[in-house]
Amino acid sequence: MSCRMCAIRDRHVEHRERSEETMTDGQIEKWADPAMWLAEAQEERHPTVTLLGMTDQPLRVLAAAAELYQGRVVRDVGDVSQETAKRWFADMTRTKLAAPLEFIDLHFLLEGVTRAFTHQLVRQRTAVYVQESLRFAVVEDMPVGEPPSVAGLKDDDPLKVVWTDTAETIRVAYNQLIASGMPAEDARGLLPTNTLTRVHYKTNLRNLADHAGNRLCTQAQYEWRQVWARMIQAIRDRPREQEWWSDAWQYDAIAELFKPACYQIGRCAFKGTADRYCSIRSRVDEHEAHGTPSSQWEDIQAWEWLADPTAARPKNGPDQSSQSAPTTQPGRHNDS
Repeated sequence: MSCRMCAIRDRHVEHRERSEETMTDGQIEKWADPAMWLAEAQEERHPTVTLLGMTDQPLRVLAAAAELYQGRVVRDVGDVSQETAKRWFADMTRTKLAAPLEFIDLHFLLEGVTRAFTHQLVRQRTAVYVQESLRFAVVEDMPVGEPPSVAGLKDDDPLKVVWTDTAETIRVAYNQLIASGMPAEDARGLLPTNTLTRVHYKTNLRNLADHAGNRLCTQAQYEWRQVWARMIQAIRDRPREQEWWSDAWQYDAIAELFKPACYQIGRCAFKGTADRYCSIRSRVDEHEAHGTPSSQWEDIQAWEWLADPTAARPKNGPDQSSQSAPTTQPGRHNDS
């Protein structure tokens, strides 16, 4: 530990102690704006996903629409066989004429996600959102999500001390401003980008699968993969929670649809000068050169792109140069 980092840590500890002496929670007597309300505290400090609604019998609904392509009219989705539903679902992954996927709607509640994440989420223009408002919601606990580079550190690590104490200083200042009569919509300007929030997210399966291609890629911020892992699990769990045991095959099939863009198109789609390193790119390139379909990429494990927060950071190794994207602008990405 450097002397400089120790000094920074000590200053932050001293500042935190002074802030705690200045103000304690519960001093707010009257808010400046009658439209202000107290936000429900975030119980978790990591993303959680609730699947509030999803089209019942999703693959049979999809197949009912697709059957009309071949002149067959379905008036009761219960008449669609499992074999027919599976066949049409598989067909939708092989054609651009995938409109039947849009007959399957999904409504998620995402909690414990950062506002950095939601800034990127709402760029998907084919979805509907309702987000917790910081203009009127008073977030007294002001939870701040920790990125992987901080979350894995010990509590007394200088970097973590700086992060946590700065967040605490901002929390205290935010509550002081509101207690002093400042409207929440003004006080929120002080809050960190990683302030945790909630958002309702409704889309259809076609757009969700397309969104997954970019957001499950290692090029995306790691939080995306954390959220997606929970969204996929929520889809798998839905028939089991509802005790629709005989329908589980439909939801399991849908969950398997979500993969990075390279799995969808059979090659790496991020090789521009602004794109980042990827730990699986060299193997994807090799499979592309040999014409190997992604269903046979047995040397690439899902955890490599889904669960490794360092997958987009160059590693020291003999094949680093062959896996790296061009480094004209290292570390930059369009969604940074």
